[in-house]
Amino acid sequence: MEDGTQLKKVRELYSKLVEVQFGFMGKGEFCLQKIYFAVKEKYSCLCDDSFICCECCKSSRDHTPEWQHRVRTALGSLNRRFKRNVRKGYNRSCWIIGK
Repeated sequence: MEDGTQLKKVRELYSKLVEVQFGFMGKGEFCLQKIYFAVKEKYSCLCDDSFICCECCKSSRDHTPEWQHRVRTALGSLNRRFKRNVRKGYNRSCWIIGK
């Protein structure tokens, strides 16, 4: 698949996550790995493990899938905008979702 199509998919994933504010997760504190699992289950067609971050982000050396980077970016963006709905958790790599 060409990078342009993959880039559109991760942008669409980001938009969807920000729009729904991770509401599909329910309410509570979730570790990042559990969030990744739920995102991939819900939006599998937008989560391509073969499109890695360092291929998309020129300054990155990260070899994880770009869609995971977009998940973290969406969480961070929502944390800055709506601290009530999505905020950093009490434990490292965890997020609190819902009021």
